[in-house]
Amino acid sequence: MALIKDGVSVIGVNALHHPNRQRFTIAHELGHHIMHRELIDGTVHVDKGFTLWRGELATQGTDRVEVQANAFASELLMPKQFISQIEGIESLDIDDEVGMKALAKRFRVSVTALQNRLSSYI
Repeated sequence: MALIKDGVSVIGVNALHHPNRQRFTIAHELGHHIMHRELIDGTVHVDKGFTLWRGELATQGTDRVEVQANAFASELLMPKQFISQIEGIESLDIDDEVGMKALAKRFRVSVTALQNRLSSYI
């Protein structure tokens, strides 16, 4: 959840989510605060993109605002300069569960977030 009210920025996360998910959510919502300030000023912006109530646009990954916020979060948590330093980046197998899990742990992100980041990088 993201909100700006009376000039005060607020980000809310689900305390029950895994810490890696919380980190991504915070980075995603920060992206909204930086890139989409006019959309969240004076109103609550609730991202339901990861829940069962996901809207059709979010499901298709075509909601421009959400795609931008996800890209912002991915770059913040997995910067290109660090991704490019991964040994053998050109030949990484993003379907290798063991390798992806170890690398995701290094970046403190989910395997899915890492795979999405790598698929846009490789």
